[in-house]
Amino acid sequence: MYILMAVVMMPNEKNLKPLNKRTKKEQRKIQSAGGKASGEVRRQRKTLKENMNLILGLDVSGVRDFNKLTAMGIPVEDIDNSMLLAAALFQKAKTGDVAACKEVREWIGEEADTDAGVQIIDDY
Repeated sequence: MYILMAVVMMPNEKNLKPLNKRTKKEQRKIQSAGGKASGEVRRQRKTLKENMNLILGLDVSGVRDFNKLTAMGIPVEDIDNSMLLAAALFQKAKTGDVAACKEVREWIGEEADTDAGVQIIDDY
């Protein structure tokens, strides 16, 4: 039996050079690279969000899922993948799943008050 261990090398403090100790040209080059990377990530997130919204807006394709939603009393014209997702989350929360309950509260705009119902009284 062989055990492989990965060694993570941390940057040596001597190799790190603060931005303010670099030349203006080096600073611009580093900042430009960071700006380009940031823009790329922003574009990727936007594309992902657009794709997810497209999928959520599509009609439910499964007959079983469609029937579950109609059985819950959801009007046929309101049934789409976003409704299916909301119903699935609701069903999970209904079973007592705390994470699902928190997510439902977040979706509807209620902030989870972590100190709700806790009062500390110091009588000493």
